[in-house]
Amino acid sequence: MINILVVTHGNFGNELIKSAEMIAGKQENIEALGLFVEDDFDMFKSKVKNKIKELENEEGVLVLTDMFGGTPSNASFANLNNLDFECVTGLNLPMMLEVLINRDIKTLKELVNIAVDVKKNSIFNLREIVLEK
Repeated sequence: MINILVVTHGNFGNELIKSAEMIAGKQENIEALGLFVEDDFDMFKSKVKNKIKELENEEGVLVLTDMFGGTPSNASFANLNNLDFECVTGLNLPMMLEVLINRDIKTLKELVNIAVDVKKNSIFNLREIVLEK
């Protein structure tokens, strides 16, 4: 099973995991780290590094972050040269669900592609879809 680390601003990651579990059931080997106002970048980067190391296994670790360019993403990206993991940013509930559903049957690289594809195909203008057809 591919292990998952969710790195976000505040409690967003924990709450997103709870929401996903309402749909997909209780999950194992998934953890969240939240960045808070009082957190120092270097300390947070170290927390991310340590959590990735804890989650390392032979199938790999996928880090999901909330927003490209934000501190959670930057702290994750800062560890890419030193640790072996994949990272996808722009996390939303559809992405989380697809990752959770597929992490037992896909490789880490395949899971990254699924996460990116879901993100591209999960944002819609409802007015255009529902009212203007």
